[in-house]
Amino acid sequence: MIRLQQAVIVEGKYDKIKLSNLLDTLILTTDGFGIFKDKEKLAFLRRIAETRGLIVLTDSDSAGFLIRNFLQSSIPPQYLTHVYVPD
Repeated sequence: MIRLQQAVIVEGKYDKIKLSNLLDTLILTTDGFGIFKDKEKLAFLRRIAETRGLIVLTDSDSAGFLIRNFLQSSIPPQYLTHVYVPD
């Protein structure tokens, strides 16, 4: 089990389930494109990012790219770490 201080955000619940077997940290989901409309969740992610840091782990497809860019424009970059495997 890998212990992290930063929280991790993934796209969906199945990503969260897989990572929960590997990581000992707070794992959150964007619910896919749901993050674009959920202002409360975005405010929560900002607070988490400012207190612990946030690792963005999305797929390397177009949906993952859009979500990564949205989070990058919504949360100050010093609190984000992007992790993904390029195509």
